[in-house]
Amino acid sequence: MKNSTNDLEQALAALNLTSAGESWRKSWPASQALFDPGKLFFLNPEFVADTCRTLGMAADVRDALIRALDIFNRHPELHRLAWHGHVLLFQTPGDTLRFDEWPRIPRELGESATLFYAFVVLSGVPALLKKQRDLGIPESITLDTLSDIELWIKEHRNQYGILGLDAIGWLYNHMSGRLFKIGRLQFRFEVWDYDLHAFRRRQSRQAILLAGDKMPFREDGQFADADGAADAAPAWVSIFDTSRAGVIRGHPIAPEGHARPNTVELARAEWDEIFKKGDPALGVHIPATGPMSHQECGESFRQACRFFPAHFPDRPWKAFTCTSWLLDPQFERQLPESSNIVRFLGEMYLHPVPKANARQTYQRVFGPAFESLPMERMDEAPQTTSLQRILVQHVKAGKRWRMGGCVLFPEDLDWRAQVYRKVLRADLPDLSAYIEKRSSDALG
Repeated sequence: MKNSTNDLEQALAALNLTSAGESWRKSWPASQALFDPGKLFFLNPEFVADTCRTLGMAADVRDALIRALDIFNRHPELHRLAWHGHVLLFQTPGDTLRFDEWPRIPRELGESATLFYAFVVLSGVPALLKKQRDLGIPESITLDTLSDIELWIKEHRNQYGILGLDAIGWLYNHMSGRLFKIGRLQFRFEVWDYDLHAFRRRQSRQAILLAGDKMPFREDGQFADADGAADAAPAWVSIFDTSRAGVIRGHPIAPEGHARPNTVELARAEWDEIFKKGDPALGVHIPATGPMSHQECGESFRQACRFFPAHFPDRPWKAFTCTSWLLDPQFERQLPESSNIVRFLGEMYLHPVPKANARQTYQRVFGPAFESLPMERMDEAPQTTSLQRILVQHVKAGKRWRMGGCVLFPEDLDWRAQVYRKVLRADLPDLSAYIEKRSSDALG
């Protein structure tokens, strides 16, 4: 097979690949100009076995990967597709990659077709280990970070009943050195994308979030487009006004995760803006590797505060940030105070997010088959665990679940102290009413 566009189309037709996007197709000639069968080291059974052992993969996953190599013998066209994926993933600038345009290998090619992209990801392991070793990063952290490969291979089985890998876009973060697993949590270099403004009072060091200008909210402090209400009229629209000399006026976000319709005024002589849209951050991700031990989560944050300045002094960041179904403030009313989720929420400065919905919540708690389950059919959802039952009961009571966001500033890291809930009333007396209220409508 040559490297022309016509040959690509013939290969795609032979493999019944119909989902390859334009950018994936356009980059084909460049990658094929570098093709050499001798460079396909990552399709060697010994390489696969050795890499699986290095990563500590379970025997059943390792054996399945080795068996899956037979697909390349039965369909030689896949050699060039695997090379194309390798070049794109490890020799192409990341900001040009469009993982949504990568073709899905059809199951008709064989049961092992679902593992095709696992070989592409594994092809970058040796280079990544060397690069991070040269940076002085402990190999234990690199290997712990790469344990996500096996986790997502198994997650494919949980969702579809067969080992596979389709989370290549997410795993690119690991393979490019953008993400690290430090203890229980994962941390990724990110840029904050929410139009919210964080200020800190110089004297007391108290932090507060203000909404950006002209943001539409409901009466309960969630965005007007939450819960699928894309065209809903807002109950009120936020103001962020910096035009007055010496004063910043805006609508505050309560640390419990909802915006408030009453404005506050911050004296510029007393308050400094410390975080805003476009600023560098460490995005926090909570892998599905077991309970969210409160102690282990706190230790992860503490270790991250040491790890990143030590190994990436040229990549400063201002805050930990996260958007997740686990950050729905409603959990604080539905779960006991001793639960790991509730305790985690209490340490964060929560905030609402635009277009928040229940899709991720349903997917993670019930499974992907139920991510779009309508309210009137909630009885069809699994109700085996206590969390599943709580979610179902909440929806049957006429309420909705939705994802939420949070920030945690490293200088505020005092795990177990819940620093953002202990607002100093002397700093902002106007906040007292809504901080104390925590009304059921705002949380539900």
